[in-house]
Amino acid sequence: MSKRVLIAYGSRYGSTEEISQEIAKVLEKQGLEVQLVDLKKTKSKDWPSIEPFDGVLVGSGIRIMKWVKEPQEFLLKHKGEFQEKKLGIFISSGFASITDKREQAKKDWIEKTMEKVGVKADLYDAFGGVFDFSESSRIGGLDKRILKMAAKGMSKEFGIKIDEKGKNDFRDWNQIHSFAEKFAELMKT
Repeated sequence: MSKRVLIAYGSRYGSTEEISQEIAKVLEKQGLEVQLVDLKKTKSKDWPSIEPFDGVLVGSGIRIMKWVKEPQEFLLKHKGEFQEKKLGIFISSGFASITDKREQAKKDWIEKTMEKVGVKADLYDAFGGVFDFSESSRIGGLDKRILKMAAKGMSKEFGIKIDEKGKNDFRDWNQIHSFAEKFAELMKT
């Protein structure tokens, strides 16, 4: 019988959701059974129990230096149960789009959250984000203006080119695949 993994995530505009879906594909290719749950779109009373799963991955987008609230609430709700499971945590953040800043992003948004919530992940990582200024963007007007200001600051400070009318995808899919493969290996131990 294959091992089961729950990927529970909270995504504001779709980047973390797409990362979660890609991780699920990698895990399934490794022979694992995967269930995805969007914690923002699912009422907390309907969140699945983690009991039937051998491993749990929790992902969150970062906006204005904060986690999406639901993934953090999910960690708090189940913190006493994670000792018996393999636990992985990941975030998607514009700040982590800068390779030199990924370690800082991991410290600021994953390690501090683990300490605050009282959990210890077996594996965690910070992935770059998406700055989508296109017409089809899911980002609302005010948020788009705030994101543009942040993107301009990053562009000026770090020399990142930003298309102010297009979709800027700074996720490193090789990094994401590597993370998923490492989690799959953890599941085999």
